[in-house]
Amino acid sequence: MNFLVNRRLAVTFLGACALPAFAQSGWPGKPIRLVLPFSAGGPGDITTRQIGQALSLQLKQPVIVDNKPGAGGIIGSDFVAKSPADGYTLLIAGNGAIANALLRPKMPYAETDFVPVIGTSNSPSVIVINASSPIKNLKDLQAYAKTRPGGITFGTAGAGSTGHFVAEMLKSALGVSVTVVHYKSGSETVAAIIGGQIDLASESPVAVQGYLRSGKLRGLAITNDKRLASLPDVATTAEQGFAVILMQHWGGIFAPRGTPPAVLDRIGAAWNAGFLADAKLRSDFEANGSFQTGSGTRAEFEQFLRSEKQRLGKIVADSKMTLE
Repeated sequence: MNFLVNRRLAVTFLGACALPAFAQSGWPGKPIRLVLPFSAGGPGDITTRQIGQALSLQLKQPVIVDNKPGAGGIIGSDFVAKSPADGYTLLIAGNGAIANALLRPKMPYAETDFVPVIGTSNSPSVIVINASSPIKNLKDLQAYAKTRPGGITFGTAGAGSTGHFVAEMLKSALGVSVTVVHYKSGSETVAAIIGGQIDLASESPVAVQGYLRSGKLRGLAITNDKRLASLPDVATTAEQGFAVILMQHWGGIFAPRGTPPAVLDRIGAAWNAGFLADAKLRSDFEANGSFQTGSGTRAEFEQFLRSEKQRLGKIVADSKMTLE
């Protein structure tokens, strides 16, 4: 996952210096639309607006966030896929960009209708349980699940969501029975844990940090091999002996196929430069549980997507994941 790891600031600086090379292209000459295929107000919406502001400052044009929710991200994605390939309509997408294609037999657009531009955000998932539970870690969870005939219940924000993949990984790695319960959103899932309707879930750090700090939830594991600065006391899955439970809440910018490479490069350079230039943005990302993601390249993002598709595709096949 090369685009996800920290890179030297020199790489980002070079990206920033590349911006003037495209100054004569005439792009951008008008506002840019950044389509988020999910509702306003959620963690993804907040991050997208931060990304839009950083891009706007670098590109000297307004960047308008356009929320187009529905069908697990498909409605907004389809809108961008059918938009002109001129760099003025872009898509912010994450895990669903891979999961939808793996799980849905029919799609209104093809994966090849998009060009990956740049990775923008990345944070691991946090496996959480009600704070009143005696379970403190994954070994405890494994032992507990094996004493229950029906195993454990695991809530997700929907079929094919990041949490759904974590549930399947946990089931396989711990060798226990897991009943997956799908909700409409991460907030509903968290409420179900607190209310005692389900045992646990796995959500983005920004979605659960407040509940962890208030004592309503307990963090069992970070689905990574590196702890989060914002949640230093929560051990990783790798530390606990379950390194195969690895999942990210990632985001990136995509453009319609046929968008000129010079425009794609300028968007990527603008994000890298904007991230480097904005100390508050970097601080906010870290506080929300994200890793450094302002020094990547288009090639690295493309490689990550290929690798992640292969990895998640195996999980779908092995676990017989479905959208039901």
